[in-house]
Amino acid sequence: MDTPRLVYYNDAHHFHGKRVEPPLTMSKLRWPVDEVLGTGVDLLVMGMGYGDVYFHQSKVGRTIGEAKDVWENYIDWRIMRMVEDAAKMGTDQIEESVSYARANRLSFFPSLRLQTSNPQFTQRCGWLRWNHGLEVCFGGAEDDRYRWAYDFTNELVHEDKLAMIREMLDDYGADGIELDFMFSPAYFRPNEVEVGTPVMNEFVARIRREADEIGKRQGREIPIMARVFHRRQDNLNIGLDVETWLADGSVDMVVGQVPEFLMDTVLPDGRWLADAANEAGAAAYIRPPRAVYDERTLAPHIEMYRALSRTIESQGFTGMYLGYLPWPFDEKQYQVLREAALPQSMSRRNKRYVLQPRESQAPSTVTVAPRQLPLDLVEGETVTVTIPVADDVSAAIDDQEVRRPILNLRFAYFCIEDDIVFRFNGTTLPREDAEITDERAMHMPRIPAYHRGEIYAPPGMSVHWFRWRLDPAVINQGENVIEIQCRGFEERAAFTRSLNGVEVWVRYKEFERPEGLELPGIAPRS
Repeated sequence: MDTPRLVYYNDAHHFHGKRVEPPLTMSKLRWPVDEVLGTGVDLLVMGMGYGDVYFHQSKVGRTIGEAKDVWENYIDWRIMRMVEDAAKMGTDQIEESVSYARANRLSFFPSLRLQTSNPQFTQRCGWLRWNHGLEVCFGGAEDDRYRWAYDFTNELVHEDKLAMIREMLDDYGADGIELDFMFSPAYFRPNEVEVGTPVMNEFVARIRREADEIGKRQGREIPIMARVFHRRQDNLNIGLDVETWLADGSVDMVVGQVPEFLMDTVLPDGRWLADAANEAGAAAYIRPPRAVYDERTLAPHIEMYRALSRTIESQGFTGMYLGYLPWPFDEKQYQVLREAALPQSMSRRNKRYVLQPRESQAPSTVTVAPRQLPLDLVEGETVTVTIPVADDVSAAIDDQEVRRPILNLRFAYFCIEDDIVFRFNGTTLPREDAEITDERAMHMPRIPAYHRGEIYAPPGMSVHWFRWRLDPAVINQGENVIEIQCRGFEERAAFTRSLNGVEVWVRYKEFERPEGLELPGIAPRS
């Protein structure tokens, strides 16, 4: 297969199985493939079920419905009915996706979750844990979240995973396989990571040998994709030596999953993965978060996706790995899936480079993102924030294709009577040139309940926005420095002022329809 430019992930659960109202039809079964056909998606990756309880008619793993007759959960009942109806039709979710995607020239990989931690004999417990209990798990205290996690020093665990990979590649003929290391990412007890790392290296190499043997019999090459943390140390902390996998040729594609909830467009700490993949002749992708801390939107705007796409391209990544876009797709989602596939075509399209605030993350093995916001203002000091821009604005100036970029700074509890000087890349930005707006009771869009971390910026506050139209010549391709010199504060205002939003809106002379009254644009005449 050709190297994909854009990969899309469907977990088979939230975005298919639980959405399907019985009775099942072939159209409903094919929906995960149909919804990405005609977009820029080259490779569809689909989950296989609840970790090691599967939605296909497996000969080696536990299929949903086995050893369970009555369903207390409505959603799980619906998924069981989808699986049951598909079996009556002589097929299953994976089999139909493989064949239907191939018929429509779309590559398809099943995604195998390497780790789960469901207790023995529960609904989402696979046969390995069901039959062997804590013998194949970490063990530990009753309240340990990883008590029932698989122990990857155990050969039985390796054999169980290899059996499922063989089933997908040999029996189902999938184009390749994704190894998902990001679901419950713990593979060795904390004191065994050092000795476990070479064990994991050999396990991944063994998967490579199995895939090569199957491919030789079937007369094809079978690529292996690994989804891991996008930060090097986070992988090493849990025994994932991704650079060795790449150097040894054990994997052909790597996906760096950003663990934060908020999407940065600048991504300062993932380049190592692209460098390692390129050196090995492999392909590297970034899976970004799907939310932003922004008063205008919770989901990233298309111009933010363009900025991120341009950033990762400049760092050597092959493309983007997306998933969990709002469902069912509408025009906004389809625009993302169209444009993210080819960032080169977006080089002269508007982009919004944004900085996000710090946030907490779980598990504890994940390092804190090196974010600069929020940034408190300090009287008598100059505070500095940097924002990278990947666009070559100077070339667009030469071609007379650029409009004036806009710098947008968002302050919480700003005092308008303070004596403050603003500079961008050393150029002073006069306050009288700024468009200043304020809101005393601004609230950010509500964060979904599934986000279990904490965002270190307020959900509601009094806000001032400062916006300047910049000379395009002051924009650097690379780091851009914003300085806020706090020369004096109003004596009676003792509250803390802080900067919690930075946006550089790079604008080009796009072909745009003229604005209408109460309309987004005037419709063209035929």
